[in-house]
Amino acid sequence: MEKLTQVYLIRHSEQLKIENKIVRNEESQISNEKIILSVEGEKKAQEISKLKELSNIDILWSSNYVRAIATAKYIAKQNHIEINIDESFNERKLRRFKKIRRVGKN
Repeated sequence: MEKLTQVYLIRHSEQLKIENKIVRNEESQISNEKIILSVEGEKKAQEISKLKELSNIDILWSSNYVRAIATAKYIAKQNHIEINIDESFNERKLRRFKKIRRVGKN
């Protein structure tokens, strides 16, 4: 019998809210990567790590966002594994786009 691989995608827990913080350029996007979890987010991440579905995880991957790693640390601890960090899992980087003409619209 072939063993199936199950993949779980988990969004980071609740981040610390920063009033009037709007990411507008590449520099502020880098700051966005460093936003931490709120106290409530830390509690929720710990609760999530105790879900039955997340027990017996063999391998754990995370983006390098601070809040993603902070969420993953609880799952790693519950499963006695390390967190593998890969930038490929990062959110989209903001770029400057030229105005795009919609095809079929006047």
